[in-house]
Amino acid sequence: MKTLLTNCSVIDCTGAATKKDVTVVVDGNQIEELRPGSVEVPESGASAVPYAPVGTHDDTRVIDLQGGYLLPGFWEVHTHLGDLIPDPHNYLETESLNDYVIRAGRNAMDALRSGITGIRCVGDDGFSDVAWKRAFNKGVMMGPRLFVCTKGISITGGHGHGTLGALEVDGPMEMRKAVRDNIKHGADQIKLMVTGGIMTEGEGMDESQFLLDEIQAASEVARQKGIKLVVHTWGAKGVKTALRGGANSIEHGLLDAEAIEMLLDKEAFYVPTICATQDVDFINELPEYQIEKALGAATAHREGLLMAVEAGVKIALGSDSTPTNEFNKREFEFMVKVGISPMDTLIAGTRTSADLCGVAHDLGTVESGKLADLVVLGSDPLADISAVRDVRLVMKDGHLVNLQPQEGVVDYFELYC
Repeated sequence: MKTLLTNCSVIDCTGAATKKDVTVVVDGNQIEELRPGSVEVPESGASAVPYAPVGTHDDTRVIDLQGGYLLPGFWEVHTHLGDLIPDPHNYLETESLNDYVIRAGRNAMDALRSGITGIRCVGDDGFSDVAWKRAFNKGVMMGPRLFVCTKGISITGGHGHGTLGALEVDGPMEMRKAVRDNIKHGADQIKLMVTGGIMTEGEGMDESQFLLDEIQAASEVARQKGIKLVVHTWGAKGVKTALRGGANSIEHGLLDAEAIEMLLDKEAFYVPTICATQDVDFINELPEYQIEKALGAATAHREGLLMAVEAGVKIALGSDSTPTNEFNKREFEFMVKVGISPMDTLIAGTRTSADLCGVAHDLGTVESGKLADLVVLGSDPLADISAVRDVRLVMKDGHLVNLQPQEGVVDYFELYC
């Protein structure tokens, strides 16, 4: 079926100016063209009702977007679908893996209804991310496109040990085995914990953990399969060690000038997860030791991100908190709050994130020939970035998404938080 998405403005996330009064023609699951002007809709017609305009076939429908803003679907490239941050009821310590897997799927499907059509999972237990990816790809249920890291890898007793099914390894030989095992189970990318962080007690954020030869071992195995190496690292020293070892994506990162130069030289991506240190309302719900670390890093985190943007580092968007639909929107908002332009923020959350996942040839912008993963907003996000919350329509792979949750389903926050 052809779909004409008419009476809208298009922010294509290529960096071009907003295109006013456009009709986007979708043929099956692909964007066919962006046509100037709107298609007339009968007065008796309603949005999303099939309608055969003059000169077209009966398999064409017109959807009047009523002046809305059409963008590529949003992306979230740093989340743990089954995680709970915060976890006031200690579910992660008491629940079964089955409970965890169910929550992960619920989280992903909620995210799609909020306009997030692409997600990179950077560490989940029980290969649950792989299972949900396959279920969505097969059409068992409708969910976002998932790009998965399977289990995160840390040193013995390192950051994230004992959570999210993290693998604890020491030395290049154990590292190679762990990476190969993740790839065997379906990993699209490999996630390493190279420094300490906020969530693990008894370690500093600047604390280096994996050694260079261990990172290199992971990179070598991943590279043989054409797989990117994703690295959790806060301290600048750890960032530089990770990049020397072959990291393709730096997560979090308190950057200095040398680290930024290395990111540019290596053509690596930076996923700042800026709300992790800037969202005070959220941070104050965490345990005291986590609050101290997060707020203590806030200034350096913000300043490093702004330097990276100024230098031209490839910035992608991820929030590192759940529920994904809520914190993804907070990440958009906090990127703008710290001083990044709304356009650059939207590009980070669409085109660059698709590029990080290796699918920018098909996704991430609104252009002829791209797949029809689209979101329509009721107001202009370039005027107010919080418009990313005002979702009116979501299309994934040419299919319209039902934005209403199943009747009787409990709100995520009420259920878990």
